[in-house]
Amino acid sequence: MHIIIVGAGLAGLSTAISLSHSSTGHKILLLESAPQLAEVGAGVQLTPVATRQFLRWGLGPSLLAAAAVPENWLLRRGSDGEVLNCVPMRKLEGVYGAPYIVVHRADLHRILHEHAVNRGVEFRLNSRVVEYGFEEGWLRLDNGEKLEADLVVACDGINSTARELFLKENEGAGQDWLEKTGWAAYRAMADVEDVKSDPLTKEIVAEHAGNCWADADKSIMTYMVRDSEKLNLVISHPDDIDTSKWTREQSYAELTRLTADMDPRVRRLIELVNSPINNWPVFQVRTLPRWISNSGKFVLIGDAVHAMAFYLSMGVSLAVEDAAALTFALELHTSSSSSVPLSKAMSLFERIRKSRAEAVRDASLHAGKMLHIPPGKDREIRDAAARNDGLNDDIKGLSFLTEWKSYGITDKTIRDWCYGYDVEKAIKDLPLEESLP
Repeated sequence: MHIIIVGAGLAGLSTAISLSHSSTGHKILLLESAPQLAEVGAGVQLTPVATRQFLRWGLGPSLLAAAAVPENWLLRRGSDGEVLNCVPMRKLEGVYGAPYIVVHRADLHRILHEHAVNRGVEFRLNSRVVEYGFEEGWLRLDNGEKLEADLVVACDGINSTARELFLKENEGAGQDWLEKTGWAAYRAMADVEDVKSDPLTKEIVAEHAGNCWADADKSIMTYMVRDSEKLNLVISHPDDIDTSKWTREQSYAELTRLTADMDPRVRRLIELVNSPINNWPVFQVRTLPRWISNSGKFVLIGDAVHAMAFYLSMGVSLAVEDAAALTFALELHTSSSSSVPLSKAMSLFERIRKSRAEAVRDASLHAGKMLHIPPGKDREIRDAAARNDGLNDDIKGLSFLTEWKSYGITDKTIRDWCYGYDVEKAIKDLPLEESLP
């Protein structure tokens, strides 16, 4: 198949790589609107469900050389730092078949790009798409050039132009598909050597561990990136102030205020921050009516359809799942033994991925709610659940994801659901007749 991918972010690159490893072979063109490839941001957490695919695609050596595997992940009480749960992260590889790793976003983007080039993916930069033929499988660039393909895959991010055009054409105008979650996050970095040299904070980096201090309406997450030379800080808080025009000094003052009543180690970490301080409102994509065109020649994936809050650290992992699922679904269409119509194969993809992504999105926002719960009975239940690894004999079905008072990664049931997911099995186990609307 001739496949055009729109957007060279992590979702687009992962999709190109996955398709390049398909047993049936594809001609892949990846379009990027920017004049050069560059990924900004800080740390990315890759869960086993994502690294399992990266290892399958042959990215293991380069990825693991640039990343780190945390020893543990500790949930701490915000006021004094008492450890409520210690998740042995290095042991997750034995449970889920791949490690949980942290890597700088720019390093991950570089590694994916290099691998895609080596796999024969064609890149065209400075190529902004302004029009789509959703049912026919074509697109038009801003220079007037028209490109045709057997399949167009739009991975153009949270502010997706393709999503707006597609749903405007199919579902009517005026709907805003992005919504605020009510949360925002400051992101900053400190030098690990500075943290290690301070008697108050040296414990935080004594081992390569992730830490999260949970408090009412705020939390501080830390983990090391860039060869363990930088400590990444993510400070979550209510999105109730417009900080878009703030100076670094104003942001620093607000962080000092936010953490004034927290564990002294947190306050010292804020003092050690020596990087720019950026505050980002956290958005999510509403439940979309559809991801694919009727013909199956157009599909939206990645943050364009399931951008979400970061409280389960599953955003990038879901994009990687999308990439793998699309490859497996298209193999049903291109395989000489099955020869499933494209529309049916893509309908199967949408049915599997849409329900999975929406469930993870809702669970992630609920995890944020549980992380920032105020003092009281519900917090006591959460802390007890954390100390017990979240195990609850009364759990039935998926309702626990948005009802059970536990926090994400400290709940084994949620870890199993997120990290143990088998995307290939999900695609291949669904009878084709059930994929039809």
